[in-house]
Amino acid sequence: MQHMNRTATRFLALSAWLLVLSGAPVWAADDDVRLSLETLRTLLTHDQEHVRGAAAAALAELAPSDASAALTTALRDPSPLVRTFAIQSAGRMGRAAALPAVRAAADDPVSTVRIAALSALGRSKDPSVAGLVRNALRDKDPLVQLVAHEALVHLKQSRLTQPQALQPFLAAARDFSPAVRGAAMGILGRLKAPSALSVLTLGLHDPDPSVRSFAAGALGDLGQLSAVTELVDALSDPDPYVRNFAAGSLGRLKAKAAIPALWGAVKDSDSLVRLAAAEALVRLGEGEAGLAIRELLKNPEYGVRSAAIGAMARSDPSRAMALALEAFDDPAPRVRVAAIQALGRIGGRTATPYLRRALHDKDLTVPHLPPGTWVPLPLTGQERRRTKCSNFLDFWW
Repeated sequence: MQHMNRTATRFLALSAWLLVLSGAPVWAADDDVRLSLETLRTLLTHDQEHVRGAAAAALAELAPSDASAALTTALRDPSPLVRTFAIQSAGRMGRAAALPAVRAAADDPVSTVRIAALSALGRSKDPSVAGLVRNALRDKDPLVQLVAHEALVHLKQSRLTQPQALQPFLAAARDFSPAVRGAAMGILGRLKAPSALSVLTLGLHDPDPSVRSFAAGALGDLGQLSAVTELVDALSDPDPYVRNFAAGSLGRLKAKAAIPALWGAVKDSDSLVRLAAAEALVRLGEGEAGLAIRELLKNPEYGVRSAAIGAMARSDPSRAMALALEAFDDPAPRVRVAAIQALGRIGGRTATPYLRRALHDKDLTVPHLPPGTWVPLPLTGQERRRTKCSNFLDFWW
């Protein structure tokens, strides 16, 4: 276990280094970058699948030519988790359609891998993959079918007009399964279709709280200020996760009219709702709300403390570096992970000494993944409920 902790820590610091060095071509003769690539190759042979998955996800930070061989290794990994992260990396590198392994993954026996492949192929916008994607419309898993429909929209191969192209998602939003309804709402938000507004606002009243949460997050993606009133009402939802994502969406919508309601939410009984509301207020120019975020760094729950660092990095990068450095010695490994991630994103080369220091951390236990990547770690029910995603819709891929 101790060896795995040190390995994951080195990966974390080196992955952050790749972000710091992004101002220069990463294939340049730089010792740090060479070390990073060598380390990632080593981690791809680790006996722990979560470590291999972390390394596969980090490959996207390298130049495609450098990562080619390592990416091929990850795409052939026996673990569906590692294959999923490798496919996501291929997509972020713009190589999904060009790699036979990603195309073949559209028929993978594991549905999460098929979902990752179809999503990456759709975002490639390469019309040559349309046949593969269209075959997935007959998949036995309704979630895979939904992702295939979305991929065809991205590929402009739906053969339907815009209103007709939305019909599969609008129908799925009324499905008996909460998972299907939630996924449909997530897609409708990402597609930014104005006609989806009524379905998403109706979703805020769904009997299942997970669907209401998806609807609240999707309305932020949709980008229509006409949803502000409904989202303000959702700040009073009995489920804290609905309130959480409603507050986040109001911030992303730059909804000035919601400022009074968000200040009320800063006093919410749930710490993550308070954090989401404070982050939204900082985004809206209410700089003093940053004090609420700083206060949450004292929260006894390490998940709240790590989320506070991420919230400040997203909403006020100019003040986030000091906050991250403050948390660098936090006793909880996951808080230090968040601090190092923030430094890698916002610190520039001035963060390098601190990232070097992370190479010697003895007890980081959670591999770091690039921002926006969903990490399906084996969390307890309590931990899973307390996890704050930067984008709730990333739950699916």
